[in-house]
Amino acid sequence: MTARTAASSLVLGTWGLAGRGGLPRDRSYGDVTDTAAYETMDHAWEAGIRIVDTAPAYGAGEGLRRVGRWQQTRGRRWRIAAKPGRPHAQHGPVSDLSLRGLMDEIECGTELTDEPAYVLVKDPDARSYADGSLAAALDSLEKRFPNLTIGVASHLPAALADFAASRLVGRTRVAQIELNAVNHRVAIPAAERLAACGWEVWAMQPLAYGFLAHPDLSPSPGADWRARIPARTQATMRAAARSFSRAVLTLRDAEPVVDLGSTDLAAWAIAFCLSVPAVARTVIGPKNPAQLDAAIAALHIASNSDLSHRLCARMK
Repeated sequence: MTARTAASSLVLGTWGLAGRGGLPRDRSYGDVTDTAAYETMDHAWEAGIRIVDTAPAYGAGEGLRRVGRWQQTRGRRWRIAAKPGRPHAQHGPVSDLSLRGLMDEIECGTELTDEPAYVLVKDPDARSYADGSLAAALDSLEKRFPNLTIGVASHLPAALADFAASRLVGRTRVAQIELNAVNHRVAIPAAERLAACGWEVWAMQPLAYGFLAHPDLSPSPGADWRARIPARTQATMRAAARSFSRAVLTLRDAEPVVDLGSTDLAAWAIAFCLSVPAVARTVIGPKNPAQLDAAIAALHIASNSDLSHRLCARMK
């Protein structure tokens, strides 16, 4: 098994680093200072990460602004993965797959962070996979940006896999899908199908530092976006997180490995993604350098072929 490295396997997501950006707490990831955001980006760069995942909706644009300011002050340039398609509206992000809408978001991001290397249509609604609107959006973007890698960021992995199988193309596309210890029974087969169709699969990990790192997490009302998750869904996430925790503890008891510190469950959650053969990269969402350290620790777990294989086997 090829060793997993930060450069080859991790993408720095900026949804957490964006902070509130003037949004209400329950529509954001909570408060994150400029200092914490910049220190996390410094740490990511030093670790070897070079791709940053951005979207205008993150912190109502504050994520993009922080990435841009970091680049200006450090004299360095990320490879930007821009995610248009869900512009921020009065009551939250809305889906807009029109070429004009997509271009408006891309141009806004380019002014702040330079031209992207990837353009991923963000969270298209369910009907767009079958009604032709997503296909039209991707075709338009590929014609407009023939030298960029185009793709889709989706929380509907099975729908995206069906879409990819029905519309084979002669170029690499990126599929960024949510894949974690909660939805893995749906997401892993979808990732395998997408990879078989020639798509490069990036696994999103929005739960690594929340429910999966803290299986008994119960967000306080108004604390951040997680407090708006329906109670039944939260209960399902906690149950899945406890199951994941038991699997990790059983595996560690069977063969103790290096002590990963207080963030060890987050590290194992990220390692689980990296252990899936169909996954090329994992998109992480740290809010501080300590959380980023969990992702670095995950690389060591995922690079141990026996350990990563047994981790995946425990979750079946």
